[in-house]
Amino acid sequence: MAIDRRRALALLATLPMLPALARTPDAPLLSAGWRDPGQWQAGSLGGPATALPERAHDIVADPRRPGEALVIARRPGHYLARIDWRRGRLLRLSEAEAGRSLFGHGVFSPDGRHFLTTENDEGTGLGRITVRDATTLRPLADWPSHGIGPHELLWLDQERLAVANGGILTLAETGRLKRNLAEMAPSLVLLDGRTGKLLAEYRLDDPKLSIRHLARAQDGTLAAALQSEAGPRPLLALLRQDRFRLADTPPELVQAMAAYGASVAANGNRFLLSCPKGGLVAEWDSEGHPGAQAQLAKPYGVTARHGDWLVSGEDGQLWRLAAGTLELLASEHFPELHWDNHLRLSVV
Repeated sequence: MAIDRRRALALLATLPMLPALARTPDAPLLSAGWRDPGQWQAGSLGGPATALPERAHDIVADPRRPGEALVIARRPGHYLARIDWRRGRLLRLSEAEAGRSLFGHGVFSPDGRHFLTTENDEGTGLGRITVRDATTLRPLADWPSHGIGPHELLWLDQERLAVANGGILTLAETGRLKRNLAEMAPSLVLLDGRTGKLLAEYRLDDPKLSIRHLARAQDGTLAAALQSEAGPRPLLALLRQDRFRLADTPPELVQAMAAYGASVAANGNRFLLSCPKGGLVAEWDSEGHPGAQAQLAKPYGVTARHGDWLVSGEDGQLWRLAAGTLELLASEHFPELHWDNHLRLSVV
């Protein structure tokens, strides 16, 4: 794929105020993708950007190579990119193997030697987890995800890996068309991260709630952000003490969230869920009790830093909110940029 990198050299030159929110030296803030007119990008906010061949979904800082990160194409996508986010350079571009689509997320192994990606087998429609060499990105092992449409995956400890199977079949030949809504079967599974063996499987009573993104609280509670294919529903589920259930959600909040949870992050024992279609972010504690909500314009990416929340908006906003109250502490707006789904803290 030919990549025009000239646009990347000038991107973010107009962001002199952004360091106050995104560029402190302890942990720069990374975005999996954004675009200025005509070009998708990834990199550190407030720093140089790297041009991408098509839209990305997530970015993962490399724990063994400070200043580098892997970027995963949006589902159903076909590239993995290694970037130097300090210099705005594309270091490696790898294509998905024949018959496979990447599904937007990946995670380094605890020792940093491997990179695991969620994928789709285009022939069977079943989810797969590919274990790759973290340097070359060459496949080393291939495991079933034990579901359809695997999305985010997250380590619970050194050996157990959680995988969110969204339950929705999409194929590269038909793009993001949802092909099996009548037979959706979302699940949250736990795998042995050394062998791929299935350790546990959890399902919600409502099969129309697609399980997409994950975050883990300090006390070990695992949160799953949901997307509803059947109108307004609660959009946060918790795995706590081996029980997977919907978090408590008042009826008025169910309606306000507009059936779409985009990202979820943990901050101590609190979770923050972004709902761009509803124009809000909402907090819960790790026991599932709802907390504060705040109205924001198309919020997508969320992460925690220094005890506060950072939230990015599709139309170029970046907000800092106080955890617990969601009081607005600071904000910037860059209308020429359009942040994508996820924000991550880097490994310096």
